[in-house]
Amino acid sequence: MMAWNFERVAGPFEGATGGIAWDGKTIVFAAVMESRLMRYDPAGGGVEEIRRFTNRVNGLALTPDGNLYGCQEGSRRIIEMNADGSAVPLGATLDGQRINFPSDLAVDRKGRIWFTDPWHQLPSHGPQIFPNLPHASVLRLDRHRVTHDWIVERLTFDTEAPRCVALSADERTLYVGEGDAASEGARELRAYPIDETGRLGSPRLLHSFGWDHRGPQRGAEGLCLDADGNVIVCAGSSEAGPGPLIYIMSPAGRILETQAFPDDCPMRCAFGGKGLDELYVTSGTGHLWRIRQTGRAGLTTRKPGA
Repeated sequence: MMAWNFERVAGPFEGATGGIAWDGKTIVFAAVMESRLMRYDPAGGGVEEIRRFTNRVNGLALTPDGNLYGCQEGSRRIIEMNADGSAVPLGATLDGQRINFPSDLAVDRKGRIWFTDPWHQLPSHGPQIFPNLPHASVLRLDRHRVTHDWIVERLTFDTEAPRCVALSADERTLYVGEGDAASEGARELRAYPIDETGRLGSPRLLHSFGWDHRGPQRGAEGLCLDADGNVIVCAGSSEAGPGPLIYIMSPAGRILETQAFPDDCPMRCAFGGKGLDELYVTSGTGHLWRIRQTGRAGLTTRKPGA
């Protein structure tokens, strides 16, 4: 196994850096607590702000058509961000009730948006105008067949703290990072089969993150897939367990390799570069990291509807 050479290319920012996406030439990533989207240009090494006042956009997904979607945690909704600086809310309610705090998302070839919706404690003071949903689930945005309005659907009924999602290349499997180290629930990487109607079946457990004398290990916070279908997992921290790690797991859950992350709390990851052979990782301390030689390459995405 080749040890990766991590190179810090941006940061620090205030708070964690989160969602990340490759646009074909540059890496777009979120400085979540600063409510800014940033762009790193690997050709020149420059970092620039491309959007501000995002109200804590975290998870990002950029489709081959150029549509940029974000999980707007501060407004508790999914938004589409346009090149002119405007933003269009796509969905914020489920059965008439406001969704929780969307964190991560993936877009399939039909243009549907799959996203995690974990639960956070709301302030105890003041009226609860938009109370939390009574569950924390993986949800999906899809167009209504007649009105073409965006409709939110609930997909999982067995999750308590879903953190991150990724779709397999054939879009027959949804990978979900379940569990928050701040809770006593399970911290697992799960693989849900997707049937022909788009429903999820019973999941396969790929990996369970354990405990040690210091407490629970931090589970999966970010996922992406390589060209062979293996799952790249951002997990772990300095608080417990083996520390911050990047895991490479087969679709069956076999750990093919682990790489020690030189920062704390790896957050999200994405392949980039001309050959999609560089891996970029954001961190809980507000940095962006690059690994030039991983021995792997990312999935080549196709346009929605293709």
